[in-house]
Amino acid sequence: MKGQKRIVTAILAAFILLSLAACDSGAAKNSQAPSAPPAESGAPEKSAAPEVQWPKNIEIVVPAGAGGDTDFNARALAEKLNEKLPANVVVSNVNGGGGSTGSRQVKNAEPDGSSVLFYHTAFLVNKASGTTDYGFDEFSLACIAAMSRGNVVTVRAELGINTLQELYDYTQAHPGELKMAAQTGATSYAISMQMKAAGFDMNVVDAGGAADRLAAIAGGHVDVILAAYGSIKDYVAEGTLVALAMDGEADLTVADQNIDVKAIHNLGHDSIKLPFYYFLAFPKGTDEALVRAFSDAVKDIVENDADYQQKIYDAYLQEPFYKNTEDGTATFAEIEQLLETVDLTGKVEAAS
Repeated sequence: MKGQKRIVTAILAAFILLSLAACDSGAAKNSQAPSAPPAESGAPEKSAAPEVQWPKNIEIVVPAGAGGDTDFNARALAEKLNEKLPANVVVSNVNGGGGSTGSRQVKNAEPDGSSVLFYHTAFLVNKASGTTDYGFDEFSLACIAAMSRGNVVTVRAELGINTLQELYDYTQAHPGELKMAAQTGATSYAISMQMKAAGFDMNVVDAGGAADRLAAIAGGHVDVILAAYGSIKDYVAEGTLVALAMDGEADLTVADQNIDVKAIHNLGHDSIKLPFYYFLAFPKGTDEALVRAFSDAVKDIVENDADYQQKIYDAYLQEPFYKNTEDGTATFAEIEQLLETVDLTGKVEAAS
């Protein structure tokens, strides 16, 4: 009996020891379990989005004077960007050289995100006309931020000209008599050269930027200008200026405002057209993450901010328009090809 009891006791002791060992092993496993799968488990490790190092201030350089459509669009965006970005966004007007002075300032700026160019299609005209010797290859294009419906071929009402055909006929009968204001190296210059090549025999003079050209025609110093409809609408309403045609891709038709201005190329002059886009571009070498984040902020404003959308419509009848870096680059490449067909060697005199 004593032998049997010792055997039973030994078996019970062994069982107890095995139970305790199993408990200890489970506890050890639980205490060592990681909260997430280890990197070496084979599961792909997600990389965090690169952190953007924003500068304290971001200067939006506008290569045009205050009061025009370019300045307006830049300031409308800057107001909203100030609400979205962890930086103080300011607008500076750097006029001169048909826009080249401002674009060159940004090109030569430190690529730290503190300087960004807000310009438009004229940037390409600058290069095509020889005003500058650089293009988008010297910048980091962020996006196309807006689209103008185009500029309007506008004449003084006292001339008695009410259609584009009448303007053509008048310049044929009175060659070189009418003065058309442009800005050397800018979009107005390219359109003026297209019109001259198509037989509009006018004396093209350099009268500066959009605001300066408007002042020139209002003062009777020139006869014909190209201007955004928003800047001439009050003059048209009072009967001192007449809107003849649009230089962009589409007609300007706004039923509730009784506006119907046809595009030049829809009036029998296929060779006269220049799409007009506003863009934002940083100096070459600016951090790609910052450029993308900036572009995304602009996209959100353009597509979702109702207040911004209403402002650009009220001022210049613009609709929201945005293209990212890749699509914007392709769009401007097409415009570069178009400009290769335009003779931009014609000289212009200063407006008197």
